[in-house]
Amino acid sequence: DSEIGRQQVQESYGIDKDRVHVLPYTAPSYMASSSSENEVTRKYRLPAKFIFYPANFWEHKNHLNMVEAMAVLKKELPDLALVLAGSRQNAYDAVMRRIDQLDLTNDVRILGYVPDEDMAGLYRKARALVMPTFFGPTNIPPLEAFAAGCPVSVSGIYGMPEQTGDAALLFDPSSVQGIAECIRRLWTDDRLCADLVLKGKERAASWGQQHFNARLHTIIEAVLQV
Repeated sequence: DSEIGRQQVQESYGIDKDRVHVLPYTAPSYMASSSSENEVTRKYRLPAKFIFYPANFWEHKNHLNMVEAMAVLKKELPDLALVLAGSRQNAYDAVMRRIDQLDLTNDVRILGYVPDEDMAGLYRKARALVMPTFFGPTNIPPLEAFAAGCPVSVSGIYGMPEQTGDAALLFDPSSVQGIAECIRRLWTDDRLCADLVLKGKERAASWGQQHFNARLHTIIEAVLQV
């Protein structure tokens, strides 16, 4: 999925570099869904403005630092809201307890599992995607957000800087203050958000299904010639 991914495969398995081929992901086809902002707002009772993070509640998805960052900003940005989508996994109970301890129950909306056909509408409605994951090398949500015209901020680790280029704000996922600063900027700066939307759309257009198919064809030809 990335040059970093190629390096990790080589280091882990001792495979010759010429036998490992990079094929970046594209946004899933369901991002072409016609689900509207109004439809998802009614269905999920969404706030008028919110930060979006779609991820199952695994510990490595780092929801805890996300809600800690929300608490840091709450006094400065009293209307700040967070919407989380994803199935319950091993970190769910701890995240729910921390939301309650930080008095964020009314500021964090938990959607649970969301079907693919609703994802495009959620991204279009969101103020921004903020993804503080500890794992990569790359991830699908930034690609979904680019396709939907949603500003992006993501962990600046592994292959994610390569994946997002200049179309996203990057932060250290272990830094609550770093996450909070990116959220604050996205929440308050309309010009920044508009710039990120434009760059994201350009990035999505530069690597779509036709580019993926052509790259895959080239890889297959190279493999068959060995």
